[in-house]
Amino acid sequence: MARRATTMAKNALLAWVSRLTGRHAILLPPPAGSADVTLDLRAPYRVEGQLLSVDLRERDPGWLRATLLGYVGHFPAHRIWTGPPRDYRGPATLQLDLEAGTVSLGGEEWGRVPLPLPGRRFCWQLELTDRWGRSRSRLTGHYRALRGSAIGAGYFSGENYVDHEAESAGDHADILAALERHQAREPVLEVGCATGGMLAELVTAGFDAVGVDFSEWAVGRATERLGAGRAWLCDFEREPLPAEVKAKAPFGALVLAAVLEHFRDPFGVLAKLSDCARPGTVMVIITSNAGSLSHLLSGPDWEGYFDWTHLGVDQVTVRSLREELPKLGWRVRELTTRFYWDGNADPTHAALRDWWAYDARFRRLLVERELGDFINCVAVRE
Repeated sequence: MARRATTMAKNALLAWVSRLTGRHAILLPPPAGSADVTLDLRAPYRVEGQLLSVDLRERDPGWLRATLLGYVGHFPAHRIWTGPPRDYRGPATLQLDLEAGTVSLGGEEWGRVPLPLPGRRFCWQLELTDRWGRSRSRLTGHYRALRGSAIGAGYFSGENYVDHEAESAGDHADILAALERHQAREPVLEVGCATGGMLAELVTAGFDAVGVDFSEWAVGRATERLGAGRAWLCDFEREPLPAEVKAKAPFGALVLAAVLEHFRDPFGVLAKLSDCARPGTVMVIITSNAGSLSHLLSGPDWEGYFDWTHLGVDQVTVRSLREELPKLGWRVRELTTRFYWDGNADPTHAALRDWWAYDARFRRLLVERELGDFINCVAVRE
């Protein structure tokens, strides 16, 4: 209750300042105010191997404090380890061995963190205080790369998504609206139906809808939700549709929400789907955009690489969809991008998230230049 009252008071004050000055008033975190308070370092977001190395670049000596934080939901709020203040003599490497748990500074052991870490994401909270008592601090952001892990309950609630149900629900209304705008007909096939949230919305809206997914666990949850005959286990890139699903073809609508980037050959999958469509079939695609501004800025640290099942994520862009869909017999009716996608806790990454959140001009820029991280595409079979 107190937090809500504080937020309401803050918003009221900002609205008053905006009216008074004729400007758009916002509040930014302390690192936005001065470069002198942010610790100079270089650190990877994506950690490929056993060792995480953080290159500390501050030249002035002082005392360094370090705390390793784990995530609670979307936020680094769990204290894993805090080292005693350490004498800092100038540029050095802070290293964490993710297999042994040892922490070292400049090659000298500092301590050991308890293993295993509670999740893939973690952060360092670092503070350097010089001999005059002036402090600089930095929150870093990191995650461990994974390969080949099972796509079960952990994937949907912790290893990849924090809460798949909640995070995917935001797209449901947009998909239904797109189907209505383009007068989509049934039956509907959803490829990558996961735990059945979108399927349930389609059925509620009156569509005869079925879905396929290659996660046995997810299909089990979808069947519990919708009953038998709605969700089917199928690795669509490698396998034919189940006979019960194929019998419904040709489909009047196809839905691919957050799934195209998972295929090794995304456009091969779209070619295969085209054989299941008829003239007038509406296809709604929501996918990542490898041509986004955040990918350009972050490179190998782009958020699109966090999910180890994003096997074709680099192939899907605004340009590739516009070029390839017509070759497969589809006319693109709508194509827009949205969002700035970056989960790194580091304040330099937070700067652009804040820009996207608080500046409508920046959001408009991403839309007009098609530089957002997610693509919403509607195409119709000719």
